[in-house]
Amino acid sequence: MPSNNQISITLSCVFLVVPIFILLFTQGLSFWLVLLLVVLMTINLCVECLTQWIPASLRNQSYANCIRLDGTHSNRRSSLERRAMTKIRSDLWATFLIVTFFVSIGAFALESQFPIKLVPDVVSAAMDGSRDFKPALKERGVDQQFFDWSESDANRSNEDARERQERIWMTWPAIVLLGVVVFSGCIALVRFAYFRTLQEFAFGVQARSEQYLNLDIGRLQG
Repeated sequence: MPSNNQISITLSCVFLVVPIFILLFTQGLSFWLVLLLVVLMTINLCVECLTQWIPASLRNQSYANCIRLDGTHSNRRSSLERRAMTKIRSDLWATFLIVTFFVSIGAFALESQFPIKLVPDVVSAAMDGSRDFKPALKERGVDQQFFDWSESDANRSNEDARERQERIWMTWPAIVLLGVVVFSGCIALVRFAYFRTLQEFAFGVQARSEQYLNLDIGRLQG
């Protein structure tokens, strides 16, 4: 089974890399479609990795449930165990889709006020140790790029663009703090969902193990 786990993770990585190569080398393909594919493949990779991190003892007990006391293999029990494993994946998929939904809302809200492409430069300016944040942004051209982006809005005048720029620079700590809170909340949600799913899986494996044991003993005695 470990080799199968490695194959599963490798395939997930391949599915993640393919859309990136499509984005880099294919012309005329919608950026948002490729972005959607990348997001879905990333979720798939995360789900597969978390699924493979199930404790070995719990996984072995699930495999043992497929074997009767007389050593024969039960297709029905195997089907039930695969269904239980599939439920782990479906629960994790649901969790990551919820996280992606909230992250997407945050990204679109940010994009309406500040171009996301400038975020790496802003983070770099905030982390370079400079005491004065605004000069660091000007050195990287972020200040002028943001003004040009804001001014390009047909509904905004030059004065509106300047006011918007000043407002962003004044509130950026709150924006960063909000981003950290959202990110931490997403991590906490994934962690909670993962361990709760594992707990449900462990309870089901143990319950089926006891049920199968009683059933097999009854058959052998009969």
